Amino acid sequence: MDSLNVTAEASGLMFGAAAGPTVLTDPNLEALYKEHCGIITTDIALKWSTVRPNANFVPVWTQADALISWAEANGILIKGHNLAWNEYAPAWLWTSNASGPDYGVLNVPVEDAKNYFDQHITETVSRYAGRIAIWDVVNEPIEPAHGRPDLMRSKIWMKVFGPSYVERAFRRAHAADRDAKLFMNEQSLDRMGCEKNRLAFLTLVDRLLGRGVPIHGIGFESHLTLWAGVTREGVMWLLEELRKRGLEVHISELDIAPLGASNTALPTTTTDTALIDARVAEAARSYLKDVLSFPNVKALMTWQLVDKYSWLISKGQKRPLPFDDNYQPKAMAFEIERALQYRRAG
Repeated sequence: MDSLNVTAEASGLMFGAAAGPTVLTDPNLEALYKEHCGIITTDIALKWSTVRPNANFVPVWTQADALISWAEANGILIKGHNLAWNEYAPAWLWTSNASGPDYGVLNVPVEDAKNYFDQHITETVSRYAGRIAIWDVVNEPIEPAHGRPDLMRSKIWMKVFGPSYVERAFRRAHAADRDAKLFMNEQSLDRMGCEKNRLAFLTLVDRLLGRGVPIHGIGFESHLTLWAGVTREGVMWLLEELRKRGLEVHISELDIAPLGASNTALPTTTTDTALIDARVAEAARSYLKDVLSFPNVKALMTWQLVDKYSWLISKGQKRPLPFDDNYQPKAMAFEIERALQYRRAG
């Protein structure tokens, strides 16, 4: 097949994927990224637990530096992920648990945590200013299960700042690099039964825009689950609302979990790879036709490219990505190619 990014560019889009350290150690994977990706998301390389693993707060840039240098050498745009998230924290900072209202324990004084937050964003964005063109500044701020009236995720930064942490993160990132595009990335915006997520997310977007916060785009994660289903009505409504607000949208973490016990999912015991691939391709076809019809959708990115490197494999899922374990395109890859071509023709 042709390069997915070359096909995307002809349609006014970028195609890419999240990339981890394996892209630098697996020659076959590296070749696949170089062929098909015009943009990468840094996956874990810039998350707090990677950059700030120790309580002395001395940064460890090794993984990020290597990945970013590789991308630059190959003419691939870089999306930094992420600056503020209430998950994936180093143990010295936060201990998670299942109890509200904070769902964990802050392991440093609040004033120290405030300083760490500010310092991390300023240092990280400044270090890569002019090199990282786009940032996921705030990741997954909405979580209705945490029980807040505003439906925002609790844990670390909510404990430290309250809801103002979102605005604070965007303003600090903008001050550190005024040329970078700043995004907010969110999960479950596609999912059936998650209307409250979409409403809460749009309410947060409107609050930020109303306060003049420098937010330029939205990451529409798109971890599609066939057991939960996708709401076409909800997706189309939210994308149209974001278009009206002049916000760029990236389909930022596309993968498809085909196994489950409800809706159109296949049984978890399914071993027929042709059947799995057909069901995944079918889901990709209908979803991409819808989301790529919006002119403000400017990028399509999968969460990794090759099945064996997907986070979903450890969750018992099978064949969730465009390329198989032998680096060959599957039906999903060809559906992505056709969707990109259809956008151009349309």
